[in-house]
Amino acid sequence: MSSKMSQRTQIKKSKTKRSEDKIDQAMKDVKKIGIISCCLIAVLIVVSIFINPKESYAAGFLTSVPDKFISEVVNGDGTNVQVNNNLITGIGLPWEFSGYEAINAEDGEFSDADGKYSKGNEISFIYCTDRQKGQASNIIYTKGGSVKGQISLDSRNTMNSYPGLVYIILNDNIVENNSLRVPENQTVDSMNYYLAQVAIWYYIDEVNQDDYNFTQEEKTIIDSDPTYGPIIKNLVDGAKAYQDTTSVDNYITVDESNISYSIIGDYIETSIITPVGSNSYFDNYSVQLADTTSNIEILDVNGNPVTGLLNANEGFKVRIPVSSTQNNDFNLPITIVGYFSNSYDAYVYIPDNSEAQRALLGKLERVSTPTTFYLKAPTIPTPNTSSTSFLVYGIGALIIIAGIVLIVVAKRPKNAK
Repeated sequence: MSSKMSQRTQIKKSKTKRSEDKIDQAMKDVKKIGIISCCLIAVLIVVSIFINPKESYAAGFLTSVPDKFISEVVNGDGTNVQVNNNLITGIGLPWEFSGYEAINAEDGEFSDADGKYSKGNEISFIYCTDRQKGQASNIIYTKGGSVKGQISLDSRNTMNSYPGLVYIILNDNIVENNSLRVPENQTVDSMNYYLAQVAIWYYIDEVNQDDYNFTQEEKTIIDSDPTYGPIIKNLVDGAKAYQDTTSVDNYITVDESNISYSIIGDYIETSIITPVGSNSYFDNYSVQLADTTSNIEILDVNGNPVTGLLNANEGFKVRIPVSSTQNNDFNLPITIVGYFSNSYDAYVYIPDNSEAQRALLGKLERVSTPTTFYLKAPTIPTPNTSSTSFLVYGIGALIIIAGIVLIVVAKRPKNAK
């Protein structure tokens, strides 16, 4: 009996010993896990500090009008010939004509070696000011006075200023602005040209208070047309009310104090920068970089590269490679060229044939205004300002505490088992 009891006791002690050995091994494993966890979270914290340092990097339509052009009438000789498709019955236009700039501006040569005009130098949408006069090809037109100055545009050589012509040309996308239906025998361009040309002649008569371009009967026909009459009247009224605004100061500003920076991969990216114009005539702008060799990019608000003009109410961002900002003398000039609609102008061109009508060139000048600011010494936001950083550090702290607890448990005295 005692022998059997002794065997049971030995078996029990053996099982207990094996259990204690397993527990000891498990505790050693827990201890290792705790130590490894602490080491990993320590590495994570160190890495995060280097990735998000407090101050890690030191960073710092206008087309000029030609002096001369030569005319080319599209059909016929241009004398008293009417456009086939009149929008307003009884109100026809002479044949439209094109103009070509000199191929060689220095010697005034207008034709190439084959005696033909160069299509690359073609000028479109040239309006006329003398409805009763004719048109012809090969007439040299010379730039005359601005419509904002005192010039003559009637048969009596009365001197007047015609700034409203600028208004009409600025608003000659009439079909689009009024959502007009385009008949089968017309195009958007032909309709725009026709309606703007009629408005130009009508406005000149209004300024001079005469019937130089349209008789009273023709004006009645225009006014009573149910579709196009109100549109032409609005253009003429707008032209008469138009004020010359070239005396308004045009400039743009950038609030550099509001520019912030963030690190995105291997790049530093600015916050959205939106230039502010000095007046409501600020239309659009371009962004130019002096340094085009360092992979610095100008992006729109969606992160796409900017390839043209930006509208006045649109902003942009600058993306700079981190490697470009590591010199303490980093100083990146950004030049913004703003364009203001109040700087447009239009000019009357005088033909070398007195029987031909004068022309109003459809290309307008506007003055551009540049401003330059510098990107320099940005401050990168620190991790503790980010809710994401708080979350990362909180999780890290919990892992450290858990690791320490596991180490302490694994270290408890054997007699406590």
